[in-house]
Amino acid sequence: MFTTCAFLESVDPAGVYNALAAIADQHVRVSGDDLYVPELNQIVLLSGGIETAAEAFLRLTSPSLRGRSRFFVEPYNGAAAAAVEPGSPHAICDLRHAPLVLVPMEVLNAETDSNPVAAQIQWCIVWFADGPTEEATGAMFSIGATGATTLVASAWTNVPLTLAEDLPRGRYAVVGMRARAAGCVAARLVGIGWRWRPGVLGVDAQTDIEYEAFRYGGLGVFGEFEDTDMPSVDFLSISADTAEDVVLDLVQLRAGPA
Repeated sequence: MFTTCAFLESVDPAGVYNALAAIADQHVRVSGDDLYVPELNQIVLLSGGIETAAEAFLRLTSPSLRGRSRFFVEPYNGAAAAAVEPGSPHAICDLRHAPLVLVPMEVLNAETDSNPVAAQIQWCIVWFADGPTEEATGAMFSIGATGATTLVASAWTNVPLTLAEDLPRGRYAVVGMRARAAGCVAARLVGIGWRWRPGVLGVDAQTDIEYEAFRYGGLGVFGEFEDTDMPSVDFLSISADTAEDVVLDLVQLRAGPA
């Protein structure tokens, strides 16, 4: 199992390290710049978005990391003199087979050292898991869905989905996702009764290339749902988008009603 959390802020660090704000969250504890490491205390993926008008750096820091070394996030997604969006292809630090182990409930910060001409949106997305991930298997298929919610810029906004076509009655496992909106940074699934919110880095165009692990079982099972209990999606965007597109990769676990 895994979940997705975020740091994001419009900031000009002026060439010194500055902690990014932890985005308000309903399923993990955050306070200001501090994100408290959840029970899923192993980081399996990292992605940063840093302004690159000058040489810049992004690092994670926590009490346990400072006992060894702060973790520098490279490669990262960059933009000069503009709010940073995910690149195509995505820039990802992949730790799925050797996770970065933290201490549950210790404070985690994401710090950037950049020097834009003016404040720009910069971010760090963190994927927490309970251990190394295992790929999902099964007879996979994909289905499209759309949303029409006005997103709150620089915050998680929940979006109900409308499927392109009805699913046959049954139970399904989500084994991949692609999420698109004009300013999309990241998106995560919110299932009925789910404790965690597994997600992906976003795209803003149909031609964008997402990181391969986000699709077709690369991160394992996101979660399970009945056809009558469709998950919704939290979007994190740099802008107040009004149209959202999602593709879900599914495996049918059971046909027919429960």
